[in-house]
Amino acid sequence: MNLRKSLCTLSGDDYSIISRCGKDLQNRFAAIGGFVLCIFILCFVSSYFTFTMLFQNFILGIPIAIFFSWMITNLYLLLLYTLTKNVLPHIRNEKARLISVGIRLAFICFIAVVVSKPLEALLFSNQLGNEISNYKQEQIVKYTAITNEYFESETHQLQLIIKKQKQLYGTSATGQVEQYNHLLLKKANYKEVLISQMENLVEHSNYYIQSILILNTKYPVCWLFTLFSIFIFMMPAYLKNFLAEQVKFYEFKKEIEKNLIQQEYASFKNQYNIIFQTLHGTNKIFYESFVDAPFNTIHKKDGREFLKEDDLISELYNA
Repeated sequence: MNLRKSLCTLSGDDYSIISRCGKDLQNRFAAIGGFVLCIFILCFVSSYFTFTMLFQNFILGIPIAIFFSWMITNLYLLLLYTLTKNVLPHIRNEKARLISVGIRLAFICFIAVVVSKPLEALLFSNQLGNEISNYKQEQIVKYTAITNEYFESETHQLQLIIKKQKQLYGTSATGQVEQYNHLLLKKANYKEVLISQMENLVEHSNYYIQSILILNTKYPVCWLFTLFSIFIFMMPAYLKNFLAEQVKFYEFKKEIEKNLIQQEYASFKNQYNIIFQTLHGTNKIFYESFVDAPFNTIHKKDGREFLKEDDLISELYNA
């Protein structure tokens, strides 16, 4: 019973209303809450894996993952709550409603895709390990070639100068040539240091973002897990949005919300009258432009009768 209550609470709706419904509806909302709990777990695992890969710190990843999973789940619950049917009197606009629901469902799908990608990288970590190793070797070869090319262009000028000095001055230019040779040796050593630093940097980088790119281009089977994640995220929306308005839940919800709004509106009109009595000593009734105030869906008809322009002219000239 406590488990069902907790799951119903996770559904994002008022448990005091859900508890008045039958077992079938309670189980439906408990299922919605169960999916929301699964979404929180998926968000936590996804966030934890992401931040441990980015910061390479397993301890720091825990509080950050809890915060982000809690934030994403609350955002999801907010979207889920907006999919609850409007039981109060209102003017229906099916086109606007479909566009609004479509945008919210698209945003839910976007969240599902973002959450699923780190999980896919975790599931395919063995295959990605080999791919990243190959990618690192390619990067090392590429950066080494670029570094060699850069230093070759620099040392080429020095070698030409040394050659020219020897041709012009022979052995008398030995001291100057030695200085240039020393500079060449210094540049060669610096090149080796840069290549070593670059290799060390590449080897210690996990290339997390690159692994996700490789996963989505070379392993299209991962999109099956993406579809599964979208299914998990969409099921609560489906269970809630396709709940008929005639069920007990919406009947109780409509009764409670209408009574609450009408009570507050009556209190407002009473306070409105009290303010005018206190400040001006006169009774002032709040004017309502709608028949069904405070829901304001039906305008009052103007019962006044207006004469035509000819009647006005006749009245003026025959007076």
